[in-house]
Amino acid sequence: MYANVVLYGLWAVFPVVLAVLALRPVSARELTRFTKRYGLELEPETSAAVAGSVRRGRAGRLVGAALGLSLFPVLSAFGVGIPSQSVIYGLIGYLLGAFVTSLVPTSLGVEIRRASLVPRRPGDYIPRLALITPTLAVVISTVAVIVFVIEPRRTVVNFYGTPAGLAAAAIAAVATFIAIRIVVARPQPVTTPGLVAVDDALRAQAIHTLAGSGIAVALFGTGSCLWEMGGYAAPGWLHVTGIVAGACALVGALYAWGFRSAPWRVERTMLR
Repeated sequence: MYANVVLYGLWAVFPVVLAVLALRPVSARELTRFTKRYGLELEPETSAAVAGSVRRGRAGRLVGAALGLSLFPVLSAFGVGIPSQSVIYGLIGYLLGAFVTSLVPTSLGVEIRRASLVPRRPGDYIPRLALITPTLAVVISTVAVIVFVIEPRRTVVNFYGTPAGLAAAAIAAVATFIAIRIVVARPQPVTTPGLVAVDDALRAQAIHTLAGSGIAVALFGTGSCLWEMGGYAAPGWLHVTGIVAGACALVGALYAWGFRSAPWRVERTMLR
């Protein structure tokens, strides 16, 4: 009993910890890690603006996650019943926080002209596989839910997920694609190559965060759908397939979450 009280207390404090971390200043170590990740050499005129952009993005993501984790207990206190899926709500909140932050243009200086100098595409900033995965997650989730509805079910179920994962996967996929398109389409600064490189690094960081968190949410929802299908499926082969595939989807979600901080060198698309 005492252990449960401690765990529930720690879980209740966790959103507060995230909110506090969201507001802390950007450390020199964090800024150095950012520059190494994208191969940058910051100049005095851009370092303050980059630090502000990194802090703003982090604050939006962590505050969104804190609000998502708090959604179930807050609504329950007011008598509003929703599924107890705080982890999913937290991940969706993280993605929505990154989405809102990506809508706010990044300023690297005062009175810097901006224009689209060369055509850009998402492939300049992110691998093609990362662009395809959210769609595949939605398709697999849809198939899993359909099979769950039409297949004979077991009388005793000891392993299950939730078909609500389809909604989570769909929301994550749509939000990810829209936000990536917005970030890619932003005008770039018409100044020195150094400022262009900084702008590309900030753009790549936003896209990697959106893609990594969006894919993680989508695959998490897919895993939940597959477990729901496999847990209730009467045929033995389908039962095992659903459980194994769901576990693979969750492993993929953890891998995608790590992609948020993957190193990347932006490749500019040039006119031919």
